[in-house]
Amino acid sequence: MALAELIHAVHIEKDWVEQYHTANRLQTRIELYEKCGVNKQGWHRWFFEHLGNRSNIRILEIGCGDGTLWSRNADRISESWKITLTDLSPGMLEEARKNIRDTTGQIKFVVADVQSIPFHNEEFDIVIANHMLYHVPDIPKAVSEIYRVMKPKALFYASTMSKSTCMKLT
Repeated sequence: MALAELIHAVHIEKDWVEQYHTANRLQTRIELYEKCGVNKQGWHRWFFEHLGNRSNIRILEIGCGDGTLWSRNADRISESWKITLTDLSPGMLEEARKNIRDTTGQIKFVVADVQSIPFHNEEFDIVIANHMLYHVPDIPKAVSEIYRVMKPKALFYASTMSKSTCMKLT
């Protein structure tokens, strides 16, 4: 696909929710960033390195999309991790399930809204919100929910489009 076609596909719709019912538009965006980015390692591999290598942790990703972070790092996922991937879109979760092909049972897939996370207080060691908080109508409520499900001393990783893409909050 030509660069102009990729840019057009990225900007054709203003309705973000509609764009993410399936993974087609998300994959177009990922492809665009890979072709135009300067990070030779690749964003997903780079981001994953920041998660560290602690054992026996519970990880929650809010808005996991099609699971690209996990499928591109399948060789690096610790067997001791328990991972929960959520998305507001059932279609995205189905794509994530297909892309990841978890044969170990260590990954759960749950339809969830970040503004009302369906998990217990202090349940996760790491919470990830990649390129999604700008889609949320009530960001303060979402952040409150994220902190509610984080264990004491848990890490929260949020990323968005900028020159400094990753932010780690402790």
